[in-house]
Amino acid sequence: MTAYPPAATGLPQPAPVVAPSRPGLLTGLAGVAVVSALALIVDGIMLFAGGRDLALDAAARTIASMTGASAESVKADGGMLLEAALDEVQATLAVRGGIAVFFGVVLLFWGLLALRGAVWIRVLLTLAALTAAGVAVRLATDIEGSTAAIRGVAWLAVATGLAVIVLSWLPPVNRYAKARKGR
Repeated sequence: MTAYPPAATGLPQPAPVVAPSRPGLLTGLAGVAVVSALALIVDGIMLFAGGRDLALDAAARTIASMTGASAESVKADGGMLLEAALDEVQATLAVRGGIAVFFGVVLLFWGLLALRGAVWIRVLLTLAALTAAGVAVRLATDIEGSTAAIRGVAWLAVATGLAVIVLSWLPPVNRYAKARKGR
């Protein structure tokens, strides 16, 4: 053993390992995923918060279309048919709201983990974004049980969910994942 530092021996030395820098695109990916997740969560909360009123409007319109009466007269008359339809529609809206919140939380979780850039995380993020976008499409196209605000936020969740899928697989993100794995 010699007391000289390794560089003094004249032998080739390995290059120091430098941590790869995180591309801004990866941070943007996480940000877009968070926006998409929050939009879906907000949609679910709006379905819960306005559930009774939305359900009453939807049930009255449905009964009015079957009976030929106006929705306002069906609301004014009330009755057992309206109450049964109201309970059914309210339960359906609550389930849709719960599904939206659940998949929004899943997307939020994987979106925040996407900062690591690992391939397996991006695969799960892609699946979560695709599922969340599908749920958002269902909420956006539901004319009977939603308002313009719910549909608008749902379309935002669809657009950002699809952007998450694209951003997950762009070349700078792939290079960062390979550089981290090779370290």
